[in-house]
Amino acid sequence: MSGSLSNRDIYGTIVRIGEETSRPLLEYLQALWRLGRAERTRQALPSDLFVALLAQATSAPVPSFDDTWRTSDLSVDGATPGFDVWERVILSQIADLRDFAEGPEQSFPELGVDAPRRQTDGARANARRWYNHSLPAYLECAMAGALGGWDAGDGIRKALPGSAVQIYPEPQSVVDLPSLSWQDFTEFLICGQEYE
Repeated sequence: MSGSLSNRDIYGTIVRIGEETSRPLLEYLQALWRLGRAERTRQALPSDLFVALLAQATSAPVPSFDDTWRTSDLSVDGATPGFDVWERVILSQIADLRDFAEGPEQSFPELGVDAPRRQTDGARANARRWYNHSLPAYLECAMAGALGGWDAGDGIRKALPGSAVQIYPEPQSVVDLPSLSWQDFTEFLICGQEYE
């Protein structure tokens, strides 16, 4: 891939990435964090680099979990720059997934469960509620919620009959995405966790 990609192109590639790996979501996000850090000086990611990072995270080395991610203050405010927000969100999600892995087994997590955070944990940049616990679901929902590109003909995502209230305004058309800002990438992560 090279040059500008459409959200439809990216959606199809990301769905395949999720389907073709057995890497657990926790390990995937740890690898993605390390890959993203290497690009932190960029103001925006060309769309082909964005897709390449997502693909590379399926096989890239997984850094060790740092328990301070659980206890650090990872909150964000309006003054936090773009990459820093992205990093705090992904580290918050990694800490949550580690909490899930070490906590009690969840019944029907796909219906939405709160991360079992400890009282000693620091503030996190993400909400507690999780709907997507597998890599395929996380990536598909991240793309559909943040950037769109899906089609009912894919057979993956079904349009709801009647009126529906969407938490996130889902993009409805095919658009070219020459680059993605760190804010776009952050929204991608958030939708991966929360979008249904």
